[in-house]
Amino acid sequence: MIKIKVECSAITHVGLVRSTNEDNYYINGKHRSSDTVPAEGYSDNKLRDTYLYAVCDGMGGERYGELASLIAVKVLTKYQLTDIRQTIMDYIRRANRYICEEIGKFEGVKSGTTLAMLYLFENKAISFNVGDSRVYLSRKGDLYLLSEDHTEAQRLIDMGKISEEEAATHRSKHKLTQHLGISPEVIRIDPYISQEITLKRNDTLMICSDGLTDMVSDDDIGDILAQRDWNVTEMAKELAATAQDRGGKDNTTVIVIRIF
Repeated sequence: MIKIKVECSAITHVGLVRSTNEDNYYINGKHRSSDTVPAEGYSDNKLRDTYLYAVCDGMGGERYGELASLIAVKVLTKYQLTDIRQTIMDYIRRANRYICEEIGKFEGVKSGTTLAMLYLFENKAISFNVGDSRVYLSRKGDLYLLSEDHTEAQRLIDMGKISEEEAATHRSKHKLTQHLGISPEVIRIDPYISQEITLKRNDTLMICSDGLTDMVSDDDIGDILAQRDWNVTEMAKELAATAQDRGGKDNTTVIVIRIF
């Protein structure tokens, strides 16, 4: 088995407008440890056979979104030693069921969470997502979006009714068509699964919530991830800080991974 050496860092920030952080992150079994600090960072550079990362963006307010994203990452710990390519649907069904059960205890409350996940194995990577949290690859100065948004705006793009430029400001850009926390009787959750990518030295991958992409353009994200003299912690901090400098309207969570 080929082992790949990676450098990884995450930061999550409550932002400048919201009072609670409903985001969570997952790095090889570790998730957000405190809901009382405005910003929290974590790094993991341990050599492993496989690596599993995720960002979950909870929704619902009054800490219900925070509960949904926390359940999603806690359930994911049970799958850390599995080949997530084979167990992804089992994970989604289990996490979705637990979220629905917990939120169902609060009468009349609707909640849920997005999921953006990245799995590294041998010398390859594959991403999975439900909702509008994203996964990117930066390679030799070029930025590639590996995930696909589950939003009404993206559906209109796919139908040819609006352009990607129009979608950026469209009223339905945040209207999710899929997320974890939907009753199986209402919809079958169908994650977007990227193609497997053969990794190259100095590839940089990023997973983020829309608190970043709403505030920072893909061009600016690409410029930050292309900084070869920065380490991943500096990149993650700069991405989060840029989101705050431009308004910080939502919670922002970023995981940056560089391949060695």
